[in-house]
Amino acid sequence: MGQQVTVCVMGLHDWIYKQKKNPDTLRLFIGGYLLTKVSPSSISPASQEYLNFTLQMDTANSDDWKAWAAIVDAAHHSDENQLPISIGISDSRYVFESSAFVRIVPYPKSWPWLLLAFLSLLTALIYFAARTDLLRYVIGAKPAMPLRSPYSLGLVQMAFWFYLVVAAYAYICVSTRQIHIPMGSVLGLLGISSTTGLAAIFVDKQKEASSRSQRNSLVAEREALKARIAGLQDAGITPGTAAESELAQKQSRLTEVEANLNLLPAAPSPSTSRRFILDLLNDGDGISFHRFQIAVWTIVLGTVFVWAVYRNMAMPEFDPSLLTLMGISSGTYVGFKFPEKPK
Repeated sequence: MGQQVTVCVMGLHDWIYKQKKNPDTLRLFIGGYLLTKVSPSSISPASQEYLNFTLQMDTANSDDWKAWAAIVDAAHHSDENQLPISIGISDSRYVFESSAFVRIVPYPKSWPWLLLAFLSLLTALIYFAARTDLLRYVIGAKPAMPLRSPYSLGLVQMAFWFYLVVAAYAYICVSTRQIHIPMGSVLGLLGISSTTGLAAIFVDKQKEASSRSQRNSLVAEREALKARIAGLQDAGITPGTAAESELAQKQSRLTEVEANLNLLPAAPSPSTSRRFILDLLNDGDGISFHRFQIAVWTIVLGTVFVWAVYRNMAMPEFDPSLLTLMGISSGTYVGFKFPEKPK
């Protein structure tokens, strides 16, 4: 936006020149929405009745931002993007009669290129997710090709919000020609998503490291016991000596260590992907509710996010209870990862 608009109204001459009112208090109404910051750029001579205004969208922290968003949304649903305009007094409800219309273009001229950029980013994200381990669970050994590791719910959620926020920011910047866009509660949403992904990876690494450490410790003790027993036997054992007693203790402990090793679960084979949805919802024992819950809430909040950006041309302000609910779902998902079996 940045176009000149001329508004012809009845009674403007008398209001300015006979009633001696200040024309600087007049403001523009578009589609019934008052723009408090748009003052007249020029006033008609006494023989005519019109005002000129310059339409220019303000920054996102302006008082008129919500009015502009409502105007653009109204243009989406009007015939040929035409909206009625008039002028009124900024501190009252009085509006001059007018039959003027203005055309508000709700989409930027470069929207085909913007759409192409969005599709390119989405295509690249899908390609790398399918062909690489970008969004896959890869802790431990990787399966032999052509098999691939399963997708990670935490990483997929991070990628989901990454794409939506980048696309929304680009859309708002191009539409409003502003680069300083308040992020609002989106930062909290990204924080929850990132923390969930990091916490999930941390839990998986801790479980894998704990299992490996326990096995390695028992294996090392077993080998040390075998070496000591062999050394005692090679040296010769005299009945009734301390060496005989030590040999008996070492053999008893070796039996215990081997029993403990046999009780440990076998080292899991490399996890393999089945299908995208099953990878996200499966916890090793089948479809789990805590995974289903966080997936559903992510989709719901993503839909609300897209709709809010489209309607308001601004990053949405989520209700704190919604963010809390998302945080609870994420915390439940991370908590249930501790007892999860390998996929």
